[in-house]
Amino acid sequence: MFAGKGKQLTLFLGETDQYHRKALYTAIVEMLRREGCGGATVIRGVAGFGASSVIHTAAILRMSMDLPMMITVVDRPERIDRVIAPLREMAPNALIIVQEVEVVQSGAPLKEGLPDVKVSEVMRREVATVRPDRPITDVIDLLLDKDFTAVPVTDAQDKVVGMISDSDLLTRGGMSVTLSLKRATDPAFVRELHESLEDPKRKVSEVMTRDVVTISPDAILGRAAKLMVEKHLKRLPVVDKDGKLLGILGRLDVLNTIAAVHLPEWNSQPPAVGQQVTVSDVMTREVPTVHESASVEEIFELLVSSAHKRVIVVDHERRVVGIIADSDLISRVSRESWGGVIEFLRARIPIARISGEARRHLQKLRANSVKDLMTRNVITVQGTMPVASALALSAEKRVKRLPVVDDQGRLLGIVGRTEMMRALLARV
Repeated sequence: MFAGKGKQLTLFLGETDQYHRKALYTAIVEMLRREGCGGATVIRGVAGFGASSVIHTAAILRMSMDLPMMITVVDRPERIDRVIAPLREMAPNALIIVQEVEVVQSGAPLKEGLPDVKVSEVMRREVATVRPDRPITDVIDLLLDKDFTAVPVTDAQDKVVGMISDSDLLTRGGMSVTLSLKRATDPAFVRELHESLEDPKRKVSEVMTRDVVTISPDAILGRAAKLMVEKHLKRLPVVDKDGKLLGILGRLDVLNTIAAVHLPEWNSQPPAVGQQVTVSDVMTREVPTVHESASVEEIFELLVSSAHKRVIVVDHERRVVGIIADSDLISRVSRESWGGVIEFLRARIPIARISGEARRHLQKLRANSVKDLMTRNVITVQGTMPVASALALSAEKRVKRLPVVDDQGRLLGIVGRTEMMRALLARV
């Protein structure tokens, strides 16, 4: 956890309040867990009254009354700030207060940041699914509206019979471009994706992956995390003994749990040799970089050759000043140039070999500078940071890959979640 300045969030609501046919306090606790909060306490009152001025008590003869409930959370300020908006949407009639607090002690972090909890305590119970007889266009529409790129395929008895992902749609479904470049708010993008399919009427059963890796709800989280790393998976369907879907465990759910129990304060002094694996032990030193004065053509060529799908922008002293991912090109270029960028990223070939029309669209981007395309305020880590802490930061900031810098901010390498999880799990 952490010590130092924090925030305490308190909600006052009623015992019978509902959210999507579920007890509101239960739905809120589940949301707080998904968002990586370190803990939440629900207290059931014995008496109280609210805006209605009706007094509620736990007297024997009035057990059916709507008793007051209080939910308390203490966490880092940025994490509390992040959950305010969803809480206001879930509980529009609740009293919500936030106070600044000083955390003196929050308990010892668990071994290597992997808590000894069951999958059922971390998994998401509300799961988007698709039936095997549905057209693949249904899957595209579903994924464009979500923040994930794969869904379980279930039969009429809710048993898992397959998994269909972005990569399945690309390799077997004939989709033209990865959904990681999606623009769900652009109707033209959705229409072009549908029209680009070789056969939009193909069924999910023809494209899905049938050999599905699943996990039991009683499995320990560390086992699930190792399975994800070994099988190169980002999501695991959680099933009962009969194969019926109970929930889904995503890599971000695992990382949020790590972040909740292991985001310790650390200083720039390297840990003792052999004590912890650090970022410098697992980072990749070969990083595609450009100077902030580089041309757009240089950026495009580097993105084609980069396995990281991003380019780091540095100044004359190699300090990190920005980052450009392939998704940045889609979100920051004009609609007129968008088709050319899509074709370029799909083909993954040098600009000189792109077709004439698409190449003309790309050439119009020459007026753009690196500063127009890059993301500023880059989240970086130092090479001396423990891997567990860097993973926690990755979850906290929702960043998949982190540039690694020295104490002067100069670029040393780049590190991704997969490498860090593999290193962390190798020690448990």
